[in-house]
Amino acid sequence: MSQEAILHLYEKISESEEMKQQIRAVTTYRELVKLGEMYGCYFTAEDIAKASTDYNQQNNQEIAMSNSVSFLSKKSHQNLHYDFKCSDIPKFSEIASEFEKLKIKPSTVDINHFESFFKKDDLNFTSISPAEVAFNCRYEEIVSSDMSLQELEPNPEYTKRSFHLINLDLHVEHQLYKEFFLTKVRIVKCLENIFETEVRFSGSLWYPPSSYRLWHTNETQPGWRMYWIDFDGFESNKTEKSFFRYMNPQTKELVTLNEQPKIVRFFRVESDADKLFWHCIANTTKFNRWSFGFLIPDNWMEKLELYGI
Repeated sequence: MSQEAILHLYEKISESEEMKQQIRAVTTYRELVKLGEMYGCYFTAEDIAKASTDYNQQNNQEIAMSNSVSFLSKKSHQNLHYDFKCSDIPKFSEIASEFEKLKIKPSTVDINHFESFFKKDDLNFTSISPAEVAFNCRYEEIVSSDMSLQELEPNPEYTKRSFHLINLDLHVEHQLYKEFFLTKVRIVKCLENIFETEVRFSGSLWYPPSSYRLWHTNETQPGWRMYWIDFDGFESNKTEKSFFRYMNPQTKELVTLNEQPKIVRFFRVESDADKLFWHCIANTTKFNRWSFGFLIPDNWMEKLELYGI
């Protein structure tokens, strides 16, 4: 019965433009379960895993937990990243207030439990280049540790060593979630009006003090990413920083971008082995960091009228 419920939800989505926009704001299986409940379709994470493969094979439709996006242009760009102040992109002025509503700290998060999983050695791993000989052994150790935790177990996401942060899209049982989700849907709608094509959320992440996301490539979801990044405080003269670090796939140089509040970052993820975009994030400040990610079209510069960069 539960698998029938998720198939029924998929069919509802295929017939409704509004629901298609809602599914593009979903990034986790828990959000999909919650969306189903909104429409009277009750199922579990296990039902999703069983039903999705058969449905997608039979229907060949866009409605899957894949967060893929159709890219419009194949124009290549020399720069590997672009950072802007939010205020420098006029078309974003109307959604700035919406992003403020996403900067939440769910009551379902046990922050003391979260802090107990902090490992300084893992944080220090962000300083080791993926090009170094010592990298692979340490990386494989962390991946093996993470894989020992089954995805569908009720463990908090931060129990994984590579993921010492809080995925807000996994916390769907707190009183703020409904408005949080509706805000995400509104942002998707605004961005689709700007980019004139589909846009999908790729993640809603809260980085409390002393949090990090270790080295990864996102190679299974290639294309341009956009992240809206903000904090609840900032001290520029401190040695503790929040940073985004990546390895240039051509030169193997490590590039570190120290962050400040209210910035928008763009970078492209590749799937080719010689072009992988290895990157990591760390917030070593005493402030909270939030980042909200999207899969966007290749012609984003043109749509945002960011000429000459």
